[in-house]
Amino acid sequence: MIHLASADGGLTTSLTAFLLVVVASFFLCLIVGTSYDTVSGFLTANRSLGALRNGIAMCGDYISVTALLVPVGTIALAGQDGIAFTTSTVAALIILLVLAEPVRNTGAFTLGGILTTRVPGRQVRIAAAVVTLMVCVPLTVVQLKVAGDAMTYLLGLDDAGAGQVCIVLLGLLIVSFSAFGGMSGTSMIEIAKVILAFGTFVTATAVILNRFHFDLGALLAAAAKGSGRGEDYFAPGQLYGPTATGTAERFSVALTLALGSGILPPVLMRINASRTGRTARRSARHAVLAFAAFSLALTVLGLGAAALVGTPAIVARGGQGYAALFLLSESIAGGHGGGTFFTLFACAVFVTALGAVSGLTLSAAASLAHDLRTPHDGTTTRDEKQVTQTRWWLAVVGIVSVVLAVLVYRWSILFFASYAAALAASTILPALIYALFWRGLTRNGLLATLYGGAAACMLLQVFSPTVSGSPAALFPGQDFHWFPLENVALLSVPVGFLAGWIMSRFDRRPPAQYATPQNRMLTGKAPTSETRGRPQ
Repeated sequence: MIHLASADGGLTTSLTAFLLVVVASFFLCLIVGTSYDTVSGFLTANRSLGALRNGIAMCGDYISVTALLVPVGTIALAGQDGIAFTTSTVAALIILLVLAEPVRNTGAFTLGGILTTRVPGRQVRIAAAVVTLMVCVPLTVVQLKVAGDAMTYLLGLDDAGAGQVCIVLLGLLIVSFSAFGGMSGTSMIEIAKVILAFGTFVTATAVILNRFHFDLGALLAAAAKGSGRGEDYFAPGQLYGPTATGTAERFSVALTLALGSGILPPVLMRINASRTGRTARRSARHAVLAFAAFSLALTVLGLGAAALVGTPAIVARGGQGYAALFLLSESIAGGHGGGTFFTLFACAVFVTALGAVSGLTLSAAASLAHDLRTPHDGTTTRDEKQVTQTRWWLAVVGIVSVVLAVLVYRWSILFFASYAAALAASTILPALIYALFWRGLTRNGLLATLYGGAAACMLLQVFSPTVSGSPAALFPGQDFHWFPLENVALLSVPVGFLAGWIMSRFDRRPPAQYATPQNRMLTGKAPTSETRGRPQ
């Protein structure tokens, strides 16, 4: 079944602009990326990015396809809950302000490299690589699935097979861009993404506010009316209900967003592209300000979608609200160029998918090529060989993610999104905090944090309503869940911290060396191999 994709017949214009963006992105990655044939160049852009440039790119790392589409739909559908979740995402960048400088001063670009500056050993690198893959692959699947849904809507197609074809085409394009571009190409794409998305969303925000004569009260009243719930639209509990379980669910979602999204593997690689630790901290500050402004625009767009489109119309196009942004572009067509916004939103979705998936696959490939490789002396030939290995691993990770996204296209992606974000909050965050700041950490304590947090996440998520026992579950016809929350971070994050603390406290081995790594993290002084330009 095919329906009209744009209210003013702007499908041809949208497709033309989309193809131009595809071609421009490819040549940008090709020109920028192929000039680097060393590990430092391909994976860290030779640590040459200044504070503002890397800060904008860092902000782009947080603007995924889900961050572009889901907040608008969630705010339109759930009011206060959606606004609270959008605010929680901004809190994640505040954590980044604390961690950016010491992480950059380690001189490492993968999670395994960062952790082994404090606790050396192959076991730590393997555990870090496992966690990196367990976070990046599900998130990549989610990005591809949402991008495929968005593209089928843009093309006016409702068939599930069309969505799977869109996933394959988008996935192969993005993997090709990533393999050519590396960190430099990804950085340019992220900067372009922020400029395009930010400019488009801010302009759309101004149009919506102008529609209500810049009267915020009138916008809120119209949003409440369009939701069909009146003043209850601004009451908490619209998404998960007003029960005790619903309250715990909302807190768990906020905890997941605040603690998990700020320390994802692509962000850790991004930090290491800064020139110095102080530059990384300034970059994080720029990213916080930019993303806070972007989140404010998302909030206005969500309220505008509720007011101008109406919650029933959004639900009719899909209960998760992915189409809210495009429906909003159609609703503002009268006198404001809705076709233009439709085209800009379409281009923003593609560039966002390109940047998000590129960052995730690049960080996963870097971990496989660097953390799991056999150590060797760094010669130029070996360096080029490692870049080649990284590109091959990037292709493998990307193709596997595309295949998984196609296979689970008809399934609910709630499990993958909830699991990956909770896993990052339960493993990467406590591991970084312990490795960077706690004197009592032991090797076994660090491994317990990584594996214990991962095991807790998997156990709780498998027996949560995201897998069985609800209409939106992975297996809606089955019911074997015993954990009541869809988002498990409320319990898995404490488990991750406690596992490392308890194991370190009762470990008979002495704590890992702290004085030398701590001096390095605070001052940024690197060993000889790093002063020669090779990341550790």
